[in-house]
Amino acid sequence: MIEIVFTFVYFLCDLFAIGLGAKVLFWLLSGELLENAAVHFLRLVLATSIIGLLFPSHHLPYTHGISMLSVYVSGASILAWRKFHLTGIWYRIFSLSTTVILYLSVLVAIAQFHGASSPFLALAQAQSMSVFALIQYIVMVSFAILAILVLRDRAKSGHSGRESR
Repeated sequence: MIEIVFTFVYFLCDLFAIGLGAKVLFWLLSGELLENAAVHFLRLVLATSIIGLLFPSHHLPYTHGISMLSVYVSGASILAWRKFHLTGIWYRIFSLSTTVILYLSVLVAIAQFHGASSPFLALAQAQSMSVFALIQYIVMVSFAILAILVLRDRAKSGHSGRESR
């Protein structure tokens, strides 16, 4: 029972992080980074990743690896923002790492949804795994395109530093 509640809280935090991350990514694409949204996004992603690492397991599950990677990439994003103030190449590092963090959060949500919904699907196990792999591939390609757009948009604008508070 406790594990179900823990999983629900984890999934809920991840969904909120995805929502905030989508806003931050939109603002990065528009060139108007709002500091409050980015702070809340990074805090929520770190909290979600730490919660994900607290799940008991005898082996390294998929979500643990993603959570660890998300913590490391969040560290790069925070370093680019707080220490180097998004100047020069650090804005690109921040933009790319924010996009990667959002991608990892979406992957966790997909894995959680697939794990929760697969017993209820009328698909065979092989078909279910191929659908899961196809969804992961589509999400990966979509985020790769978004990352290119974020990096290309910044290169065209030629600005450095924070755009908006």
